[in-house]
Amino acid sequence: MKKFTPLQLFAMLICTRAFSMMTFLPESTANALELMLGTVLSTVFQIVIICCMAAFHKRFPNDDPCTLAVSRSKWAGRVVCSVYLVYFLVVSFYVIGTFTYFMDYYFSDYIPRLMIVLSITACGIYVGTAGLGAIGKTGTVLFALFLFVTATLVISSLENFTFVDFHLAEENVGKGIFHSAVSELARSSYIAVIVFLLPSIKGNAAKTSVYFLLTRLALVEIVLGFITMILGDYTLLAKLPFFALAAFSRTAIIERYDAAVMGVWVMLSVYKLGLYFHCSGRCVRYIFPKLGSGSGVIITAAIPAAATLFWLLPHKWESIVYAGLSPLPLIILGGVIPLLCLIFVKKGARSSEKA
Repeated sequence: MKKFTPLQLFAMLICTRAFSMMTFLPESTANALELMLGTVLSTVFQIVIICCMAAFHKRFPNDDPCTLAVSRSKWAGRVVCSVYLVYFLVVSFYVIGTFTYFMDYYFSDYIPRLMIVLSITACGIYVGTAGLGAIGKTGTVLFALFLFVTATLVISSLENFTFVDFHLAEENVGKGIFHSAVSELARSSYIAVIVFLLPSIKGNAAKTSVYFLLTRLALVEIVLGFITMILGDYTLLAKLPFFALAAFSRTAIIERYDAAVMGVWVMLSVYKLGLYFHCSGRCVRYIFPKLGSGSGVIITAAIPAAATLFWLLPHKWESIVYAGLSPLPLIILGGVIPLLCLIFVKKGARSSEKA
């Protein structure tokens, strides 16, 4: 089985977080300073979760929580796999729905929602069945593209940079920072992916993950700061602040830079969806070992696609996209379950099942 190199893991995590950052929807009561400090607080908490993963990986280097549970108890394994599977399906549901919603928002006169869902699902299945080797290499290329697009966006916006719209005087700052930290943690679905793919990672996964968290922190802070200090209060009115900034920016070569940003966003959408389809397919194969890898991915892709259509076709997606996810599943998947494995499973236990 091919494994992610540290660079591929780093790039994969950046790509999955980049999609969430580009489709970030600030709340009407949001404040840039609270969002930025909340991101710092969330990063600290995520490093604590990574420490739990590191302890788990040190004791069981050849296992993830699913394979370890399956090797110890058939039914316990199915329960643990089902928990991870449900979360991966929910994230896939959000990716398909968010992508379709905003594609429909920009191109509603040209592309039916059904075709958008079918197209991104088919592309996600292709990526999910390509294997970890292809996913790792593709992530490295997309990481370079995203960095280029973001750097160009920031540089082209420097002339409009101002601190006037950076509101520092706010009431209930502590409450706002905590709320922002909780929201940021809920968007960090990559935590579940890290712990699930631990045996598929070369080198020190925890060290690479911490480097990623610090890099992600810098990227989010830079993007949030520039969006606020260039767009000002319009940030809270824009459907997609990141794309609004891209539309506002101009380069000597590309006049409509938002088109270039959208192209990268589409690729990141397909990539993230394919990664979660791959993880979902592995969960299904742990539960039903006789099922083929391709069949597992297709089955798990059909579920979120059908659920998305249920909400999209009657135009009810805004109630979903603004509600967001809860951080509690990530705390359970990334910290609690590995910690329980450390407590209740003796050192030396190894699974015999490989994916």
